[in-house]
Formats: sequence, structure tokens, C-alpha cells
Amino acid sequence: MCRNQQRSQARGGEEVQGEEKSPPPPPSPPTSGRSPLQQQQQRRRLYQHRHLQHQQQHTKLRVVVLGAPGVGKSALTVRYLTRRYISEYRRAVNLLYRHTICLDDVTSHVEILDVSQRGKEHVLASHARWGEGFIVVYSVDDASTFMEARVILDALQRAKAPLYVPAVLLANKQDLDAGRQVSVEEGQALSLQHGCQFHEVSAAESHVGITIAFQSLLRETRSLRQARALPRQHRLSIVAVSRMIGSLIGRGWDTPSPPLRPTLVVPQPQKRILRRKDKNRSSNSL
Repeated sequence: MCRNQQRSQARGGEEVQGEEKSPPPPPSPPTSGRSPLQQQQQRRRLYQHRHLQHQQQHTKLRVVVLGAPGVGKSALTVRYLTRRYISEYRRAVNLLYRHTICLDDVTSHVEILDVSQRGKEHVLASHARWGEGFIVVYSVDDASTFMEARVILDALQRAKAPLYVPAVLLANKQDLDAGRQVSVEEGQALSLQHGCQFHEVSAAESHVGITIAFQSLLRETRSLRQARALPRQHRLSIVAVSRMIGSLIGRGWDTPSPPLRPTLVVPQPQKRILRRKDKNRSSNSL
């Protein structure tokens, strides 16, 4: 069991945590005088230690928060990290946050890049190369931010092609329903089009929906990273399941989708033609 406490130290505009040291490798005694079974057990222990060390070195997850200016990217990020809400942010630089999180009894070191620049093609390409999971934010009271979110999702798919892109389409300012310009159905349709998750939240009201959105993206990103070490057939099946889960979450909670009916394919048996045996000819099995 790992602790749910986050260890961080404020340094500039970042949150930096202390690094955990990996345990030393087990000693490798000389193989002379050992039976083949003992040598095999020793090799297995060495392999398990290297595999554990490899996992510890690759538990860092990188998330990029993208969207038009004024949609609340910084408010959402700080709300997720500190549970606090700050209404106004005026800056022109990107901020990188680091923190440690425990999900499903697995500790992960997360880096969240809060992007302030507009979504130009070359800027998005550099962020796509750096990030593993992406949160695309728009405001429900501004239709132009929704159109920019569509452009960002298209650019991410082009930059990451042919790989699958773990992403969350996050609609902010749900509390401003009186001035809504983007409906829930439009957000769901866009998420289904790109095969990503969809959440509609309000950074001013609560952190619960924001936490669910971030944690779902971290789980999907971590599962896809673990799938890269598997054989190709297992890897493709896990990616297909991740896409299906993302599209199902993108449907929302209003109307659950009907269950899919499995298709059963029954192979047709081959017909055997019986012929009369000729006494003069040798019998052949048909």
C-alpha cells in the first residue's frame, strides 16, 4: 500500500517532489559450483530486479493542458492540485507542475504542463512530442473556444499519428449555464469523433469532477505505457479497449448506451460426396 499524501516543495512556479531511490540489485554470486536450477533461479531474480528498476524509472507521466486563452486552464490545474480556486490568472509563460499521486495502489510521478500560448501548429507539435496525455479545455459560454478545441484535437491526432492519443475534452464554466453557447450534446459528439473522454465541470464550484477527469486520463496513460512492453497482439487489444472506454465515457451519463450484441459465426461443415467403389479401381478416401 502506498500513501495518498503528496510530498512537494515549492520552487519558483513549480511543485517538485523528492526522488525515491531504487533498492540495490541483489548480489550475483559466481555460477561455478551451482546446479542449473540454482543458476536459473538466480537469473530470474536478476530479471525481476531489472524489471522493477525499469518500472520505477518510467513511472513519470506527462500531461499537457491545452485550450484557448480565458477558458480556465490554470484554474482547473490548480484546483486539481491544491483543491483551491483562484479566479484570475494573467501570465504569458508556461507553468510546469510536479506532484506524486497514488492511484490503484500504484505511485506515479506526474508532470502537468499548463500552456499559455495559442494553439499554433508548431507549438502543438512540440507539446505533442513532450506529452503523453492531453486535456483540451473549452468554455461552455464561448463558442469560439469550442472551435479552437476542435482544431487542437485535430492537430494532436495529426502529430501523434498513427498512435492513439489519450485525451480528455474538458468543458469548463458549467455554472454559467445562463449564457451557454455550447450544448452538452455538441461536446459529446466531438469527443466521440476523436475517441476521447468528455467531462463537463466547473472550476468555481467543485473539484470533484476535475479530479475524476485528471485521474481517468492518468489511468489511461499509464495503462497504455504498460501495454507498450507487451507483445503486439496484446498491445493492440489493450489499445482497442482504451479507445472503447474513452468513447463510452464520452457519451456522458444522461442516456446509457444499449449493450452490444455479440456476433456468433458458425462455420459451415464441408459436404462429403460418397461414390460407389469400383472393383477394378483402387479405393481413394474422399
